[in-house]
Amino acid sequence: MLSDLKQKATKAKDYGVHKMVTTKEHMKSQPSNKINWDRKPAPPPPPPARQKSTFAPPPSRNSSVSVRSQASTSEIDTSSSSSPASSAQPAPPRRPTHQETMSLAPPPRRSSSIARTGPRAGEENSTDMDRIDWANLSQEDKEVLFSWLDEFFARYLNLAMPPRSAHRTVETIAKEEKPAKPSPPPMPSSRRHPSISASPASRTSSPVPILAPAPIVAAAAPRIATAGPPPIPKWTRPDQRPPASSSAHDELFTMSHPSPTTHGSSALDLAHYFAPWTTWDSAWYAELNPLPPPPLKGNGELRYAGATQQYESTKTVYSGVLFADLSMCWWSVSFPAGRASDPNDAQSVQRFAEYLPRPRALDRAALLEAHSTYGETVAAFAESFEGTGQYCARGECWDLAHEALEYVSQFDYVPKPVPSTSRTHGHLIFCGKATGKGRPQYGRWRGGDDRVRRGDIVEWRRVSLSMSSGQYAYTQWLGDPDHTAVIVSDAVPRVAVTDGQSVLPADLGTLEVVEQSVGTGKTPHRSTYVLSGLEEGEMWIYRPVSMEAYVGCLLDSKRPDGVNALVL
Repeated sequence: MLSDLKQKATKAKDYGVHKMVTTKEHMKSQPSNKINWDRKPAPPPPPPARQKSTFAPPPSRNSSVSVRSQASTSEIDTSSSSSPASSAQPAPPRRPTHQETMSLAPPPRRSSSIARTGPRAGEENSTDMDRIDWANLSQEDKEVLFSWLDEFFARYLNLAMPPRSAHRTVETIAKEEKPAKPSPPPMPSSRRHPSISASPASRTSSPVPILAPAPIVAAAAPRIATAGPPPIPKWTRPDQRPPASSSAHDELFTMSHPSPTTHGSSALDLAHYFAPWTTWDSAWYAELNPLPPPPLKGNGELRYAGATQQYESTKTVYSGVLFADLSMCWWSVSFPAGRASDPNDAQSVQRFAEYLPRPRALDRAALLEAHSTYGETVAAFAESFEGTGQYCARGECWDLAHEALEYVSQFDYVPKPVPSTSRTHGHLIFCGKATGKGRPQYGRWRGGDDRVRRGDIVEWRRVSLSMSSGQYAYTQWLGDPDHTAVIVSDAVPRVAVTDGQSVLPADLGTLEVVEQSVGTGKTPHRSTYVLSGLEEGEMWIYRPVSMEAYVGCLLDSKRPDGVNALVL
Protein backbone atom coordinates (compact mmCIF):
# COMPACT_ATOMS: atom_id res chain seq x y z
CA MET A 1 0.00 0.00 0.00
CA LEU A 2 2.79 2.42 0.97
CA SER A 3 4.75 1.54 -2.17
CA ASP A 4 1.72 2.39 -4.34
CA LEU A 5 1.32 5.77 -2.64
CA LYS A 6 5.03 6.49 -3.09
CA GLN A 7 4.86 5.59 -6.78
CA LYS A 8 1.84 7.85 -7.33
CA ALA A 9 3.59 10.72 -5.56
CA THR A 10 6.65 10.31 -7.79
CA LYS A 11 4.50 10.39 -10.93
CA ALA A 12 2.71 13.51 -9.71
CA LYS A 13 6.06 15.21 -9.09
CA ASP A 14 7.41 14.28 -12.55
CA TYR A 15 4.24 15.51 -14.22
CA GLY A 16 4.44 18.83 -12.36
CA VAL A 17 8.07 19.39 -13.38
CA HIS A 18 7.29 18.47 -16.99
CA LYS A 19 4.33 20.85 -17.00
CA MET A 20 6.46 23.72 -15.68
CA VAL A 21 9.19 23.13 -18.29
CA THR A 22 6.66 22.89 -21.11
CA THR A 23 4.90 26.07 -19.99
CA LYS A 24 8.21 27.91 -19.75
CA GLU A 25 9.19 26.84 -23.27
CA HIS A 26 5.83 27.88 -24.69
CA MET A 27 6.02 31.30 -23.05
CA LYS A 28 9.42 32.05 -24.56
CA SER A 29 9.48 34.41 -27.55
CA GLN A 30 12.18 35.78 -29.79
CA PRO A 31 13.10 39.46 -29.29
CA SER A 32 11.47 41.61 -31.91
CA ASN A 33 14.76 43.26 -32.86
CA LYS A 34 16.08 39.88 -34.03
CA ILE A 35 13.16 39.08 -36.29
CA ASN A 36 13.81 39.56 -39.98
CA TRP A 37 10.55 41.26 -40.92
CA ASP A 38 9.64 40.93 -44.58
CA ARG A 39 7.36 43.95 -44.67
CA LYS A 40 6.84 43.95 -48.40
CA PRO A 41 6.33 40.98 -50.73
CA ALA A 42 8.48 40.53 -53.80
CA PRO A 43 7.62 43.39 -56.12
CA PRO A 44 6.48 42.77 -59.68
CA PRO A 45 8.99 43.44 -62.44
CA PRO A 46 9.61 47.19 -62.64
CA PRO A 47 8.66 49.11 -65.76
CA PRO A 48 11.27 48.61 -68.46
CA ALA A 49 13.91 51.19 -69.11
CA ARG A 50 14.10 52.50 -72.64
CA GLN A 51 17.65 51.50 -73.30
CA LYS A 52 19.21 49.44 -75.99
CA SER A 53 20.11 45.93 -74.95
CA THR A 54 21.54 42.83 -76.49
CA PHE A 55 19.11 40.55 -78.25
CA ALA A 56 18.91 37.36 -80.21
CA PRO A 57 18.53 37.70 -83.99
CA PRO A 58 14.91 37.58 -85.16
CA PRO A 59 13.48 35.19 -87.69
CA SER A 60 14.22 36.01 -91.28
CA ARG A 61 11.74 38.38 -92.89
CA ASN A 62 11.75 36.12 -95.96
CA SER A 63 10.88 32.93 -94.12
CA SER A 64 8.72 31.67 -91.30
CA VAL A 65 11.56 30.58 -89.05
CA SER A 66 13.68 32.30 -86.43
CA VAL A 67 17.40 32.03 -85.83
CA ARG A 68 18.11 29.60 -83.05
CA SER A 69 20.13 30.48 -79.99
CA GLN A 70 22.76 28.23 -78.44
CA ALA A 71 22.96 28.04 -74.66
CA SER A 72 25.55 26.51 -72.39
CA THR A 73 24.74 23.90 -69.77
CA SER A 74 23.47 25.12 -66.47
CA GLU A 75 22.29 23.76 -63.18
CA ILE A 76 18.73 24.22 -61.99
CA ASP A 77 18.41 24.87 -58.28
CA THR A 78 15.05 23.96 -56.85
CA SER A 79 13.96 24.16 -53.26
CA SER A 80 10.82 23.30 -51.40
CA SER A 81 9.48 24.24 -48.02
CA SER A 82 6.95 22.63 -45.80
CA SER A 83 5.26 23.73 -42.61
CA PRO A 84 5.35 21.41 -39.57
CA ALA A 85 2.12 19.78 -38.61
CA SER A 86 0.39 20.97 -35.47
CA SER A 87 1.25 18.91 -32.40
CA ALA A 88 -2.06 19.58 -30.63
CA GLN A 89 -4.14 16.45 -30.23
CA PRO A 90 -7.81 16.76 -31.21
CA ALA A 91 -10.38 16.34 -28.49
CA PRO A 92 -12.07 12.93 -28.39
CA PRO A 93 -15.45 12.87 -30.08
CA ARG A 94 -18.46 13.29 -27.81
CA ARG A 95 -20.48 10.12 -27.36
CA PRO A 96 -23.78 10.60 -29.17
CA THR A 97 -27.00 10.31 -27.28
CA HIS A 98 -29.77 7.99 -28.28
CA GLN A 99 -31.65 10.77 -30.04
CA GLU A 100 -28.55 11.78 -32.03
CA THR A 101 -27.90 8.19 -33.04
CA MET A 102 -31.39 7.95 -34.42
CA SER A 103 -30.96 11.15 -36.44
CA LEU A 104 -27.85 9.70 -38.17
CA ALA A 105 -29.63 6.59 -39.38
CA PRO A 106 -29.66 5.88 -43.13
CA PRO A 107 -32.32 7.79 -45.05
CA PRO A 108 -35.61 5.98 -45.61
CA ARG A 109 -36.06 4.05 -48.81
CA ARG A 110 -38.14 5.44 -51.62
CA SER A 111 -41.77 5.24 -50.58
CA SER A 112 -44.13 3.02 -52.54
CA SER A 113 -47.56 1.50 -52.18
CA ILE A 114 -46.15 -2.02 -51.77
CA ALA A 115 -46.56 -2.53 -48.04
CA ARG A 116 -44.22 -4.81 -46.15
CA THR A 117 -45.84 -7.44 -43.95
CA GLY A 118 -44.41 -8.62 -40.68
CA PRO A 119 -42.43 -11.85 -40.36
CA ARG A 120 -44.38 -15.08 -40.31
CA ALA A 121 -44.22 -17.40 -37.37
CA GLY A 122 -41.04 -19.46 -37.16
CA GLU A 123 -38.97 -17.07 -39.32
CA GLU A 124 -36.14 -14.78 -38.27
CA ASN A 125 -36.97 -11.07 -38.26
CA SER A 126 -33.52 -10.17 -39.67
CA THR A 127 -33.87 -12.35 -42.75
CA ASP A 128 -37.22 -10.87 -43.89
CA MET A 129 -36.63 -7.29 -42.87
CA ASP A 130 -35.73 -6.08 -46.38
CA ARG A 131 -37.71 -8.58 -48.46
CA ILE A 132 -41.05 -8.12 -50.23
CA ASP A 133 -43.56 -10.85 -49.52
CA TRP A 134 -44.65 -11.42 -53.11
CA ALA A 135 -47.10 -14.12 -52.02
CA ASN A 136 -49.06 -11.73 -49.82
CA LEU A 137 -49.43 -8.67 -52.03
CA SER A 138 -52.77 -6.96 -51.82
CA GLN A 139 -54.83 -6.24 -54.91
CA GLU A 140 -54.00 -2.54 -54.65
CA ASP A 141 -50.29 -3.34 -54.59
CA LYS A 142 -50.67 -5.51 -57.70
CA GLU A 143 -52.40 -2.73 -59.62
CA VAL A 144 -49.65 -0.25 -58.72
CA LEU A 145 -46.95 -2.73 -59.73
CA PHE A 146 -48.55 -3.44 -63.10
CA SER A 147 -49.10 0.26 -63.75
CA TRP A 148 -45.37 0.80 -63.26
CA LEU A 149 -44.62 -2.02 -65.68
CA ASP A 150 -47.04 -0.53 -68.22
CA GLU A 151 -45.30 2.82 -67.98
CA PHE A 152 -41.84 1.26 -68.34
CA PHE A 153 -42.66 -0.83 -71.41
CA ALA A 154 -44.64 1.99 -73.00
CA ARG A 155 -41.55 4.19 -72.89
CA TYR A 156 -39.11 1.41 -73.72
CA LEU A 157 -41.08 0.10 -76.73
CA ASN A 158 -42.54 3.47 -77.69
CA LEU A 159 -46.06 2.07 -77.49
CA ALA A 160 -49.22 3.88 -76.49
CA MET A 161 -51.00 1.96 -73.74
CA PRO A 162 -54.39 3.01 -72.34
CA PRO A 163 -54.54 3.65 -68.60
CA ARG A 164 -55.02 0.59 -66.45
CA SER A 165 -58.39 0.36 -64.71
CA ALA A 166 -58.96 -1.10 -61.28
CA HIS A 167 -59.72 -4.58 -62.72
CA ARG A 168 -57.46 -4.51 -65.78
CA THR A 169 -54.71 -7.15 -65.72
CA VAL A 170 -52.12 -8.65 -68.00
CA GLU A 171 -54.60 -11.21 -69.31
CA THR A 172 -56.77 -8.39 -70.70
CA ILE A 173 -53.81 -7.01 -72.68
CA ALA A 174 -53.12 -10.46 -74.10
CA LYS A 175 -56.79 -10.79 -75.08
CA GLU A 176 -56.73 -7.47 -76.96
CA GLU A 177 -53.54 -8.40 -78.85
CA LYS A 178 -54.94 -11.83 -79.85
CA PRO A 179 -58.59 -11.30 -80.74
CA ALA A 180 -58.80 -14.59 -82.66
CA LYS A 181 -58.39 -16.67 -79.51
CA PRO A 182 -61.26 -16.81 -77.06
CA SER A 183 -60.33 -15.34 -73.75
CA PRO A 184 -60.92 -17.30 -70.55
CA PRO A 185 -63.65 -16.20 -68.21
CA PRO A 186 -62.65 -13.45 -65.83
CA MET A 187 -61.21 -14.61 -62.57
CA PRO A 188 -61.81 -13.17 -59.17
CA SER A 189 -59.50 -10.37 -58.29
CA SER A 190 -57.90 -12.50 -55.60
CA ARG A 191 -56.83 -15.14 -58.15
CA ARG A 192 -55.66 -13.12 -61.14
CA HIS A 193 -52.12 -14.46 -61.07
CA PRO A 194 -51.06 -17.65 -59.35
CA SER A 195 -47.62 -16.26 -58.45
CA ILE A 196 -48.90 -13.14 -56.66
CA SER A 197 -52.25 -14.21 -55.22
CA ALA A 198 -53.70 -12.35 -52.28
CA SER A 199 -52.71 -14.84 -49.58
CA PRO A 200 -51.27 -18.36 -49.16
CA ALA A 201 -54.70 -19.60 -48.07
CA SER A 202 -56.28 -18.67 -51.40
CA ARG A 203 -53.66 -20.72 -53.26
CA THR A 204 -54.36 -23.85 -51.28
CA SER A 205 -58.13 -23.63 -50.96
CA SER A 206 -59.09 -23.20 -54.62
CA PRO A 207 -57.13 -24.27 -57.70
CA VAL A 208 -56.13 -21.58 -60.16
CA PRO A 209 -55.96 -22.08 -63.95
CA ILE A 210 -52.41 -21.74 -65.27
CA LEU A 211 -52.63 -18.49 -67.24
CA ALA A 212 -49.14 -17.14 -66.55
CA PRO A 213 -47.80 -17.79 -70.10
CA ALA A 214 -50.31 -15.33 -71.55
CA PRO A 215 -48.50 -12.13 -70.53
CA ILE A 216 -45.08 -13.60 -71.37
CA VAL A 217 -45.92 -14.64 -74.94
CA ALA A 218 -47.30 -11.30 -76.02
CA ALA A 219 -48.44 -10.77 -79.57
CA ALA A 220 -46.45 -7.56 -79.90
CA ALA A 221 -43.08 -9.29 -79.52
CA PRO A 222 -42.96 -10.93 -83.01
CA ARG A 223 -44.03 -7.68 -84.65
CA ILE A 224 -41.23 -5.76 -82.97
CA ALA A 225 -38.64 -8.35 -84.01
CA THR A 226 -39.65 -8.29 -87.67
CA ALA A 227 -39.91 -4.50 -87.82
CA GLY A 228 -36.43 -3.87 -86.40
CA PRO A 229 -35.52 -1.99 -83.23
CA PRO A 230 -38.13 0.47 -81.98
CA PRO A 231 -37.48 4.19 -82.38
CA ILE A 232 -35.82 5.90 -79.42
CA PRO A 233 -38.26 8.15 -77.58
CA LYS A 234 -37.39 11.82 -77.82
CA TRP A 235 -37.48 12.25 -74.07
CA THR A 236 -34.44 9.94 -73.76
CA ARG A 237 -32.28 11.88 -76.21
CA PRO A 238 -29.79 14.40 -74.76
CA ASP A 239 -30.00 18.00 -75.83
CA GLN A 240 -27.50 18.29 -78.68
CA ARG A 241 -26.56 21.86 -79.41
CA PRO A 242 -23.77 22.53 -81.89
CA PRO A 243 -21.11 25.04 -80.82
CA ALA A 244 -21.82 28.56 -81.88
CA SER A 245 -20.21 29.74 -85.09
CA SER A 246 -18.92 26.25 -85.90
CA SER A 247 -18.11 25.35 -89.46
CA ALA A 248 -18.89 22.05 -91.10
CA HIS A 249 -15.40 22.00 -92.64
CA ASP A 250 -13.54 23.20 -89.53
CA GLU A 251 -11.89 19.84 -88.91
CA LEU A 252 -10.32 20.01 -92.37
CA PHE A 253 -8.32 23.18 -91.86
CA THR A 254 -4.62 22.96 -91.02
CA MET A 255 -2.13 25.62 -89.98
CA SER A 256 1.32 26.16 -91.45
CA HIS A 257 2.94 26.63 -88.03
CA PRO A 258 4.36 24.65 -86.42
CA SER A 259 5.64 22.51 -89.25
CA PRO A 260 3.93 19.14 -89.76
CA THR A 261 5.55 16.08 -88.22
CA THR A 262 5.68 12.37 -88.96
CA HIS A 263 5.22 10.88 -85.50
CA GLY A 264 3.15 13.53 -83.73
CA SER A 265 5.83 15.93 -82.48
CA SER A 266 9.17 17.27 -83.64
CA ALA A 267 10.90 15.79 -80.60
CA LEU A 268 9.60 12.31 -81.37
CA ASP A 269 10.71 12.64 -84.98
CA LEU A 270 14.23 13.43 -83.78
CA ALA A 271 14.15 10.53 -81.30
CA HIS A 272 13.38 8.17 -84.20
CA TYR A 273 16.50 9.43 -85.97
CA PHE A 274 18.61 8.23 -83.02
CA ALA A 275 16.88 4.84 -82.85
CA PRO A 276 19.19 1.87 -83.52
CA TRP A 277 17.18 0.82 -86.58
CA THR A 278 17.79 4.14 -88.37
CA THR A 279 20.68 4.00 -90.83
CA TRP A 280 23.17 6.88 -90.77
CA ASP A 281 25.06 7.89 -93.90
CA SER A 282 28.07 9.47 -92.20
CA ALA A 283 29.89 9.92 -88.92
CA TRP A 284 28.62 13.48 -88.53
CA TYR A 285 29.03 13.32 -84.75
CA ALA A 286 32.85 13.20 -85.14
CA GLU A 287 33.00 16.51 -87.01
CA LEU A 288 34.49 19.64 -85.48
CA ASN A 289 31.05 21.21 -85.01
CA PRO A 290 28.49 18.39 -84.87
CA LEU A 291 25.60 20.57 -83.73
CA PRO A 292 22.88 20.48 -84.78
CA PRO A 293 22.50 16.92 -86.10
CA PRO A 294 21.71 16.38 -89.79
CA PRO A 295 17.88 16.28 -89.44
CA LEU A 296 17.94 19.77 -87.92
CA LYS A 297 20.30 21.47 -90.36
CA GLY A 298 18.63 24.62 -91.65
CA ASN A 299 15.68 24.26 -89.28
CA GLY A 300 15.09 27.60 -87.58
CA GLU A 301 12.00 26.51 -85.62
CA LEU A 302 13.99 25.47 -82.58
CA ARG A 303 16.41 26.35 -79.80
CA TYR A 304 19.18 24.02 -78.65
CA ALA A 305 21.97 23.70 -76.12
CA GLY A 306 24.82 21.23 -76.54
CA ALA A 307 28.28 20.22 -75.41
CA THR A 308 30.97 17.57 -75.86
CA GLN A 309 33.02 15.67 -73.32
CA GLN A 310 35.75 13.05 -73.47
CA TYR A 311 36.66 10.38 -70.93
CA GLU A 312 39.80 8.43 -71.79
CA SER A 313 39.29 7.18 -75.35
CA THR A 314 35.51 7.73 -75.52
CA LYS A 315 34.02 10.99 -76.70
CA THR A 316 30.39 11.96 -76.19
CA VAL A 317 28.32 14.60 -77.95
CA TYR A 318 25.04 15.53 -76.29
CA SER A 319 22.39 18.17 -76.79
CA GLY A 320 18.92 19.30 -75.76
CA VAL A 321 16.48 20.77 -78.28
CA LEU A 322 13.32 22.84 -77.79
CA PHE A 323 11.06 22.89 -80.84
CA ALA A 324 8.43 25.40 -81.90
CA ASP A 325 5.68 22.91 -81.00
CA LEU A 326 7.21 23.03 -77.46
CA SER A 327 8.25 19.38 -77.49
CA MET A 328 11.77 18.68 -76.21
CA CYS A 329 14.39 16.07 -77.04
CA TRP A 330 17.72 15.15 -75.46
CA TRP A 331 20.17 13.02 -77.43
CA SER A 332 23.73 11.76 -77.08
CA VAL A 333 26.26 9.86 -79.20
CA SER A 334 29.30 8.12 -77.67
CA PHE A 335 32.06 6.91 -79.98
CA PRO A 336 35.80 6.08 -79.98
CA ALA A 337 37.88 9.24 -80.20
CA GLY A 338 40.72 9.49 -82.68
CA ARG A 339 39.74 6.63 -84.96
CA ALA A 340 37.10 6.02 -87.57
CA SER A 341 34.15 3.81 -86.77
CA ASP A 342 31.05 2.57 -88.51
CA PRO A 343 28.19 4.91 -87.51
CA ASN A 344 25.76 1.96 -87.64
CA ASP A 345 27.85 -0.33 -85.42
CA ALA A 346 26.01 -0.41 -82.10
CA GLN A 347 29.07 -1.83 -80.32
CA SER A 348 31.34 1.11 -81.08
CA VAL A 349 28.84 3.94 -81.61
CA GLN A 350 26.16 4.21 -78.95
CA ARG A 351 23.10 6.38 -79.57
CA PHE A 352 20.48 7.47 -77.10
CA ALA A 353 17.51 9.83 -77.20
CA GLU A 354 14.63 10.71 -74.88
CA TYR A 355 11.90 13.26 -75.34
CA LEU A 356 8.92 15.15 -73.96
CA PRO A 357 5.83 15.32 -76.20
CA ARG A 358 3.90 18.45 -77.01
CA PRO A 359 2.34 19.82 -73.81
CA ARG A 360 -1.41 19.62 -73.39
CA ALA A 361 -3.72 22.58 -73.06
CA LEU A 362 -3.92 24.20 -69.62
CA ASP A 363 -7.10 24.74 -67.66
CA ARG A 364 -8.58 28.10 -66.74
CA ALA A 365 -6.88 28.40 -63.35
CA ALA A 366 -3.40 27.79 -64.78
CA LEU A 367 -3.91 30.25 -67.64
CA LEU A 368 -5.22 32.93 -65.29
CA GLU A 369 -2.19 32.44 -63.05
CA ALA A 370 0.10 32.79 -66.06
CA HIS A 371 -1.67 35.99 -67.07
CA SER A 372 -1.31 37.48 -63.59
CA THR A 373 2.40 36.61 -63.61
CA TYR A 374 3.43 37.82 -67.06
CA GLY A 375 0.56 39.61 -68.80
CA GLU A 376 0.79 43.10 -67.33
CA THR A 377 4.60 43.23 -67.53
CA VAL A 378 4.66 42.14 -71.18
CA ALA A 379 1.97 44.66 -72.13
CA ALA A 380 3.64 47.48 -70.15
CA PHE A 381 6.97 46.71 -71.80
CA ALA A 382 5.46 47.17 -75.25
CA GLU A 383 3.59 50.31 -74.19
CA SER A 384 6.79 51.85 -72.81
CA PHE A 385 8.01 52.28 -76.40
CA GLU A 386 4.72 53.66 -77.70
CA GLY A 387 4.95 57.21 -78.95
CA THR A 388 8.67 57.58 -78.20
CA GLY A 389 9.84 57.36 -81.79
CA GLN A 390 12.41 54.79 -80.63
CA TYR A 391 12.47 51.21 -81.88
CA CYS A 392 12.65 48.25 -79.55
CA ALA A 393 15.96 46.50 -80.28
CA ARG A 394 16.44 46.50 -84.09
CA GLY A 395 12.88 47.54 -84.82
CA GLU A 396 11.73 44.20 -86.15
CA CYS A 397 8.18 43.36 -85.13
CA TRP A 398 9.36 40.07 -83.58
CA ASP A 399 11.75 41.94 -81.29
CA LEU A 400 8.93 43.59 -79.36
CA ALA A 401 7.54 40.26 -78.09
CA HIS A 402 10.93 38.58 -77.76
CA GLU A 403 12.45 41.41 -75.75
CA ALA A 404 9.39 41.61 -73.49
CA LEU A 405 9.79 37.94 -72.54
CA GLU A 406 13.55 38.37 -72.09
CA TYR A 407 12.87 41.36 -69.85
CA VAL A 408 10.66 39.25 -67.58
CA SER A 409 13.27 36.48 -67.46
CA GLN A 410 15.88 38.69 -65.76
CA PHE A 411 13.94 38.75 -62.46
CA ASP A 412 14.99 35.77 -60.37
CA TYR A 413 11.75 35.62 -58.38
CA VAL A 414 9.65 35.17 -61.54
CA PRO A 415 9.56 31.73 -63.21
CA LYS A 416 11.28 31.80 -66.58
CA PRO A 417 8.66 32.10 -69.34
CA VAL A 418 8.68 30.07 -72.52
CA PRO A 419 11.09 31.98 -74.77
CA SER A 420 10.13 33.13 -78.24
CA THR A 421 10.92 30.10 -80.38
CA SER A 422 10.37 30.90 -84.01
CA ARG A 423 6.75 32.11 -84.08
CA THR A 424 5.78 30.47 -80.77
CA HIS A 425 5.61 32.69 -77.68
CA GLY A 426 3.97 30.44 -75.07
CA HIS A 427 0.68 28.57 -74.72
CA LEU A 428 -1.47 28.66 -77.85
CA ILE A 429 -4.86 30.23 -77.07
CA PHE A 430 -6.35 30.53 -80.55
CA CYS A 431 -5.48 29.83 -84.16
CA GLY A 432 -7.50 30.73 -87.23
CA LYS A 433 -7.35 31.47 -90.91
CA ALA A 434 -9.23 32.70 -93.96
CA THR A 435 -8.74 31.35 -97.46
CA GLY A 436 -9.87 34.28 -99.59
CA LYS A 437 -12.37 37.05 -99.98
CA GLY A 438 -15.91 35.73 -99.83
CA ARG A 439 -14.78 32.40 -98.42
CA PRO A 440 -15.48 31.14 -94.90
CA GLN A 441 -13.20 31.61 -91.92
CA TYR A 442 -11.89 28.78 -89.76
CA GLY A 443 -10.57 28.74 -86.22
CA ARG A 444 -10.17 26.78 -83.03
CA TRP A 445 -9.93 27.72 -79.35
CA ARG A 446 -7.38 26.08 -77.06
CA GLY A 447 -7.21 25.98 -73.28
CA GLY A 448 -9.61 26.71 -70.45
CA ASP A 449 -9.62 30.52 -70.45
CA ASP A 450 -12.62 32.33 -71.86
CA ARG A 451 -10.96 35.34 -73.49
CA VAL A 452 -7.87 36.89 -75.01
CA ARG A 453 -6.10 38.92 -72.34
CA ARG A 454 -3.79 41.88 -72.08
CA GLY A 455 -0.20 40.74 -72.51
CA ASP A 456 -0.98 37.95 -74.98
CA ILE A 457 1.01 37.90 -78.21
CA VAL A 458 -0.46 37.63 -81.72
CA GLU A 459 1.27 36.31 -84.83
CA TRP A 460 0.04 37.05 -88.37
CA ARG A 461 1.10 35.31 -91.57
CA ARG A 462 0.28 36.81 -94.98
CA VAL A 463 -2.92 38.37 -93.66
CA SER A 464 -5.20 40.73 -95.52
CA LEU A 465 -7.83 42.62 -93.53
CA SER A 466 -10.69 44.60 -95.02
CA MET A 467 -10.69 47.88 -93.08
CA SER A 468 -12.77 51.03 -93.20
CA SER A 469 -12.24 54.58 -92.00
CA GLY A 470 -15.28 56.76 -92.31
CA GLN A 471 -16.36 56.64 -95.93
CA TYR A 472 -13.15 55.00 -97.11
CA ALA A 473 -12.48 51.26 -97.33
CA TYR A 474 -9.04 49.78 -97.74
CA THR A 475 -7.08 46.56 -97.30
CA GLN A 476 -4.52 46.18 -94.52
CA TRP A 477 -1.70 43.71 -95.10
CA LEU A 478 0.03 42.09 -92.11
CA GLY A 479 3.05 39.84 -92.51
CA ASP A 480 5.72 39.65 -95.17
CA PRO A 481 5.52 36.81 -94.54
CA ASP A 482 5.08 37.19 -90.75
CA HIS A 483 4.16 39.95 -88.32
CA THR A 484 4.19 40.03 -84.49
CA ALA A 485 2.35 42.32 -82.06
CA VAL A 486 1.62 42.53 -78.33
CA ILE A 487 -2.06 42.64 -77.32
CA VAL A 488 -2.76 45.42 -74.80
CA SER A 489 -6.52 45.02 -74.23
CA ASP A 490 -8.76 42.06 -73.41
CA ALA A 491 -10.92 40.62 -76.19
CA VAL A 492 -13.97 38.63 -75.08
CA PRO A 493 -15.38 36.29 -77.77
CA ARG A 494 -19.02 36.80 -78.59
CA VAL A 495 -19.62 33.07 -78.13
CA ALA A 496 -18.92 30.83 -75.16
CA VAL A 497 -15.61 29.06 -75.77
CA THR A 498 -14.14 25.78 -74.57
CA ASP A 499 -10.97 23.88 -75.36
CA GLY A 500 -11.05 22.48 -78.89
CA GLN A 501 -14.20 24.36 -79.90
CA SER A 502 -14.60 25.81 -83.36
CA VAL A 503 -14.33 29.60 -83.02
CA LEU A 504 -14.04 31.92 -86.00
CA PRO A 505 -11.63 34.86 -86.02
CA ALA A 506 -14.65 37.14 -86.40
CA ASP A 507 -15.97 35.81 -83.07
CA LEU A 508 -13.02 37.41 -81.27
CA GLY A 509 -14.20 40.88 -82.23
CA THR A 510 -11.43 43.49 -82.13
CA LEU A 511 -7.75 43.21 -81.20
CA GLU A 512 -5.92 46.26 -79.82
CA VAL A 513 -2.15 45.87 -80.13
CA VAL A 514 1.18 47.68 -79.90
CA GLU A 515 3.44 46.92 -82.86
CA GLN A 516 6.45 48.17 -84.79
CA SER A 517 8.01 47.59 -88.21
CA VAL A 518 11.38 48.93 -89.21
CA GLY A 519 10.72 47.76 -92.76
CA THR A 520 7.84 50.21 -93.17
CA GLY A 521 9.40 52.89 -90.97
CA LYS A 522 6.75 52.59 -88.25
CA THR A 523 8.01 52.99 -84.70
CA PRO A 524 6.05 51.35 -81.83
CA HIS A 525 2.45 52.49 -82.05
CA ARG A 526 -1.06 51.34 -81.16
CA SER A 527 -3.37 49.74 -83.74
CA THR A 528 -6.84 48.21 -83.76
CA TYR A 529 -7.91 45.34 -86.03
CA VAL A 530 -11.49 44.16 -86.56
CA LEU A 531 -11.20 40.42 -87.21
CA SER A 532 -14.50 40.16 -89.04
CA GLY A 533 -12.60 41.71 -91.94
CA LEU A 534 -10.04 38.88 -92.10
CA GLU A 535 -10.13 37.73 -95.72
CA GLU A 536 -6.89 35.83 -96.16
CA GLY A 537 -3.99 34.50 -94.10
CA GLU A 538 -3.36 32.86 -90.75
CA MET A 539 -3.17 34.07 -87.15
CA TRP A 540 -2.10 32.65 -83.78
CA ILE A 541 -2.54 34.05 -80.26
CA TYR A 542 -0.21 32.94 -77.45
CA ARG A 543 -0.30 33.31 -73.66
CA PRO A 544 3.12 33.76 -71.95
CA VAL A 545 3.50 30.88 -69.47
CA SER A 546 6.14 29.35 -67.22
CA MET A 547 8.61 27.15 -69.08
CA GLU A 548 8.96 24.66 -66.22
CA ALA A 549 5.26 24.53 -65.39
CA TYR A 550 4.09 24.09 -68.99
CA VAL A 551 6.88 22.37 -70.94
CA GLY A 552 8.39 20.49 -68.00
CA CYS A 553 11.85 22.02 -67.51
CA LEU A 554 14.23 24.68 -68.76
CA LEU A 555 16.31 24.05 -71.85
CA ASP A 556 19.62 22.32 -71.07
CA SER A 557 22.04 20.12 -72.94
CA LYS A 558 21.19 17.21 -70.62
CA ARG A 559 17.85 16.15 -69.23
CA PRO A 560 17.44 17.69 -65.77
CA ASP A 561 16.99 15.31 -62.87
CA GLY A 562 13.40 14.58 -62.00
CA VAL A 563 12.06 15.04 -65.53
CA ASN A 564 10.15 11.95 -66.66
CA ALA A 565 11.17 11.82 -70.30
CA LEU A 566 10.01 9.13 -72.72
CA VAL A 567 12.12 6.73 -74.76
CA LEU A 568 11.33 4.64 -77.80
